Amino acid sequence: MEASKLEKNVLLVDFGSTYTKFTAIDIKNSQIINRLTLPTSHETNISTCFKQGREFFEQKAHIADFDDIFICSSAWGGFRMIAIGLTDSLTTEAAKRSALGAGTRLIKTYSYKLTKDQVADIDHEQVDIILLCGGTDGGNQEIILHNATMLNDHLSSGTILIAGNKEAVPKIKAAFTNSNLTLFYTENVMPKVNVLNPEPVREIARDIFMEKIIQTNGIDDMAKIASSPILPTPAAVLKAAELLAEGLPDDKGIGPSMVIDIGGATTDVFTIGNPPITDDNTFFEGLEEPYAKRTVEGDLGMRYSAESLLEVIGMDAFTKMLPFDSNPGTLQEAIHYRTQHPTFIAKTEQDIEIDTALAAKAVELSVNRHAGTIRFSRTPNRTISYQKGKDLRNFKTVIGTGGVITYHSSPKKILKFACSNGNEYLKPEAPAFFVDKHYLLSSLGLLSQKYPKTAFKLLKQMMVPC
Repeated sequence: MEASKLEKNVLLVDFGSTYTKFTAIDIKNSQIINRLTLPTSHETNISTCFKQGREFFEQKAHIADFDDIFICSSAWGGFRMIAIGLTDSLTTEAAKRSALGAGTRLIKTYSYKLTKDQVADIDHEQVDIILLCGGTDGGNQEIILHNATMLNDHLSSGTILIAGNKEAVPKIKAAFTNSNLTLFYTENVMPKVNVLNPEPVREIARDIFMEKIIQTNGIDDMAKIASSPILPTPAAVLKAAELLAEGLPDDKGIGPSMVIDIGGATTDVFTIGNPPITDDNTFFEGLEEPYAKRTVEGDLGMRYSAESLLEVIGMDAFTKMLPFDSNPGTLQEAIHYRTQHPTFIAKTEQDIEIDTALAAKAVELSVNRHAGTIRFSRTPNRTISYQKGKDLRNFKTVIGTGGVITYHSSPKKILKFACSNGNEYLKPEAPAFFVDKHYLLSSLGLLSQKYPKTAFKLLKQMMVPC
């Protein structure tokens, strides 16, 4: 519900790994007062960056104090997680979806029985959280008990969230005797075959995120002044996407939609909506799809991950996308430079074309991985279709965000690669394209926690068609 006192100014802060974005909102008039972007100073003290932002608004907008302050953060590179399950196609996939919905960055997944070498790899990664699951309720207990024992015996330290077969929990508790491990327990991520139960995992993961984020210099001071718990930035974007799609009781949303966020290290894809199968000749197989879904691709980024993105594309395919002749060595050097200089901004025509091609392929590949697929089986009497994953063909809206899209002169050149090209991927067929021109999705997702009407009004205004 909207707050009763509307004469309010609200500050929204997104602490990024490279830059911090400040947005001041006039709630009464549903207007943006001013915006500011500053380099994130988390290597010294993140509160220094915040202080500079406050001084800017005091001087430029004459706001000495804010009624509410909402904060999200990915300031130290994101909330990193490893997921462990029974089988790759079921419980590990269920864990993966639950983790990504919590705003985490999933580093690795493991299935079946862990080995000592695998636990050593997990130990080396030093992730923020290890999600341990496996087995439906009342089902297989052997694998999750084995993996709990392996983690207990061979992991030097870590935070483990157990979300597997509830029948195995008493034995799991008995197996964990390592005092260097911090343990959390919640409901099974897959209580029944193909049934996903993500929210309990997401809630505890966000609590753990809050505990971990305090380790960032100065963020504990920020947590004290924030009007609500600090969110992972992807979780804030997901809130904005849900509000925009669903709307409010007295204000209709835009319906099923996709958000693509291209960053320096990753490309995130969010979809809101899950249309049911209405064709009697089409059957669903595999794990059910969540209504609100996020995937993050750590090898598809514009700067830190540019070399891995090029490797996935392939040099031959990449050169064919460019409108100029260039030898592979020169292109390789250009891509390598981007990985070493993550704040590099393309200014020449050739650099802009290279970034455009990289971004287009990042969109295509990330949406391929996010979307469902369909296969056909012919019988003497009919053709049967088997759908796996989410069907996005009738999604009418695709929204792009991230620097390469926000500042591009023709962002549709990039976003059109989210569309279906007649292959097996169930991608949008004829969507309208919009751009988050002012980097406001995460900020307005934060605002929606207390002021959903204002957030929704601004979301509709600020998503610019292209």
